[in-house]
Amino acid sequence: MRAITVRDRAAGVGGLTLADMPYPHAAENDVIVRVHAAGFTPGELDWPGTWSDRAGRDRTPSIPGHELSGVVVELGYGTTGLTVGQRVFGLTDWTRNGSLAEYTAVEARNLAPLAADIDHSAAAALPISGLTAW
Repeated sequence: MRAITVRDRAAGVGGLTLADMPYPHAAENDVIVRVHAAGFTPGELDWPGTWSDRAGRDRTPSIPGHELSGVVVELGYGTTGLTVGQRVFGLTDWTRNGSLAEYTAVEARNLAPLAADIDHSAAAALPISGLTAW
Protein backbone atom coordinates (compact mmCIF):
# COMPACT_ATOMS: atom_id res chain seq x y z
CA MET A 1 0.00 0.00 0.00
CA ARG A 2 1.22 3.52 -0.76
CA ALA A 3 1.30 6.15 1.98
CA ILE A 4 2.88 9.46 2.83
CA THR A 5 5.25 8.88 5.74
CA VAL A 6 7.51 10.80 8.09
CA ARG A 7 10.75 9.51 9.59
CA ASP A 8 12.65 12.58 10.78
CA ARG A 9 11.02 15.00 13.23
CA ALA A 10 13.51 17.78 12.48
CA ALA A 11 12.77 17.67 8.73
CA GLY A 12 9.25 19.13 9.06
CA VAL A 13 7.03 18.97 6.00
CA GLY A 14 10.15 18.58 3.85
CA GLY A 15 10.48 15.11 5.36
CA LEU A 16 7.16 13.84 3.99
CA THR A 17 7.81 11.01 1.54
CA LEU A 18 5.72 8.59 -0.49
CA ALA A 19 6.52 5.02 0.55
CA ASP A 20 5.24 1.47 0.47
CA MET A 21 3.78 0.49 3.85
CA PRO A 22 2.09 -2.68 5.11
CA TYR A 23 -1.67 -2.98 4.71
CA PRO A 24 -3.23 -2.08 8.11
CA HIS A 25 -4.64 -4.64 10.53
CA ALA A 26 -8.24 -4.28 11.73
CA ALA A 27 -8.09 -4.79 15.50
CA GLU A 28 -11.18 -5.43 17.61
CA ASN A 29 -13.82 -2.73 16.97
CA ASP A 30 -11.79 -1.31 14.07
CA VAL A 31 -12.63 -0.95 10.41
CA ILE A 32 -10.31 -0.63 7.44
CA VAL A 33 -11.23 2.36 5.30
CA ARG A 34 -10.23 2.82 1.67
CA VAL A 35 -9.31 6.51 1.87
CA HIS A 36 -10.83 8.71 -0.83
CA ALA A 37 -9.80 12.05 0.74
CA ALA A 38 -7.66 12.99 3.74
CA GLY A 39 -6.80 16.05 5.77
CA PHE A 40 -3.42 17.07 7.15
CA THR A 41 -2.17 19.98 9.22
CA PRO A 42 1.59 20.65 9.46
CA GLY A 43 1.18 21.05 13.23
CA GLU A 44 0.79 17.28 13.48
CA LEU A 45 4.52 16.97 12.95
CA ASP A 46 4.99 18.55 16.40
CA TRP A 47 2.51 16.26 18.18
CA PRO A 48 4.13 13.51 20.30
CA GLY A 49 1.64 10.94 18.96
CA THR A 50 3.05 11.36 15.46
CA TRP A 51 6.34 9.92 16.66
CA SER A 52 5.49 7.47 19.46
CA ASP A 53 2.72 5.11 20.51
CA ARG A 54 0.75 5.29 23.78
CA ALA A 55 3.57 3.46 25.61
CA GLY A 56 6.14 6.00 24.40
CA ARG A 57 7.79 3.65 21.89
CA ASP A 58 9.11 5.09 18.63
CA ARG A 59 6.73 4.31 15.77
CA THR A 60 8.56 5.76 12.78
CA PRO A 61 8.06 5.64 9.94
CA SER A 62 4.59 6.90 10.73
CA ILE A 63 1.72 7.99 8.52
CA PRO A 64 0.37 11.44 9.44
CA GLY A 65 -3.08 12.84 8.71
CA HIS A 66 -6.11 12.36 10.91
CA GLU A 67 -9.15 13.50 8.95
CA LEU A 68 -10.54 11.16 6.32
CA SER A 69 -13.43 10.21 4.13
CA GLY A 70 -13.77 6.92 2.33
CA VAL A 71 -15.44 3.53 2.14
CA VAL A 72 -15.34 0.69 4.69
CA VAL A 73 -13.62 -2.35 3.15
CA GLU A 74 -13.12 -4.58 6.21
CA LEU A 75 -14.55 -5.00 9.71
CA GLY A 76 -12.47 -6.02 12.72
CA TYR A 77 -13.72 -8.58 15.21
CA GLY A 78 -16.73 -7.35 17.20
CA THR A 79 -17.24 -4.24 15.10
CA THR A 80 -20.86 -3.11 14.95
CA GLY A 81 -22.69 -0.11 13.54
CA LEU A 82 -20.86 0.01 10.20
CA THR A 83 -20.91 -2.23 7.13
CA VAL A 84 -18.53 -3.11 4.32
CA GLY A 85 -19.18 -0.77 1.39
CA GLN A 86 -20.50 2.05 3.59
CA ARG A 87 -19.32 5.62 2.95
CA VAL A 88 -17.87 7.17 6.13
CA PHE A 89 -15.90 10.15 7.43
CA GLY A 90 -14.15 10.89 10.70
CA LEU A 91 -10.86 10.90 12.60
CA THR A 92 -8.02 8.47 13.14
CA ASP A 93 -6.37 8.11 16.55
CA TRP A 94 -3.42 10.45 17.19
CA THR A 95 -1.06 7.61 18.20
CA ARG A 96 -1.80 5.31 15.26
CA ASN A 97 -1.03 5.60 11.59
CA GLY A 98 -3.20 8.21 9.97
CA SER A 99 -5.13 8.99 6.84
CA LEU A 100 -2.46 9.90 4.28
CA ALA A 101 -2.57 6.38 2.87
CA GLU A 102 -4.59 4.24 0.53
CA TYR A 103 -6.05 2.35 3.52
CA THR A 104 -6.16 3.03 7.24
CA ALA A 105 -7.43 1.29 10.37
CA VAL A 106 -9.88 3.37 12.39
CA GLU A 107 -11.88 2.67 15.52
CA ALA A 108 -15.50 2.38 14.38
CA ARG A 109 -16.60 4.82 17.09
CA ASN A 110 -14.53 7.56 15.39
CA LEU A 111 -16.46 7.36 12.13
CA ALA A 112 -19.86 8.58 10.99
CA PRO A 113 -21.95 7.61 7.96
CA LEU A 114 -21.45 9.88 4.95
CA ALA A 115 -24.49 10.79 2.87
CA ALA A 116 -24.27 9.96 -0.84
CA ASP A 117 -24.67 13.61 -1.86
CA ILE A 118 -21.62 14.85 0.13
CA ASP A 119 -18.27 14.90 -1.65
CA HIS A 120 -15.39 12.98 -0.02
CA SER A 121 -13.13 16.06 -0.18
CA ALA A 122 -15.62 18.23 1.69
CA ALA A 123 -16.22 15.50 4.28
CA ALA A 124 -12.48 15.00 4.95
CA ALA A 125 -12.06 18.72 5.65
CA LEU A 126 -14.75 18.74 8.35
CA PRO A 127 -13.75 16.69 11.44
CA ILE A 128 -11.03 18.76 13.15
CA SER A 129 -12.36 22.17 12.07
CA GLY A 130 -15.90 21.09 12.99
CA LEU A 131 -14.80 19.95 16.44
CA THR A 132 -12.87 23.20 16.91
CA ALA A 133 -15.93 25.27 15.97
CA TRP A 134 -18.16 23.15 18.22
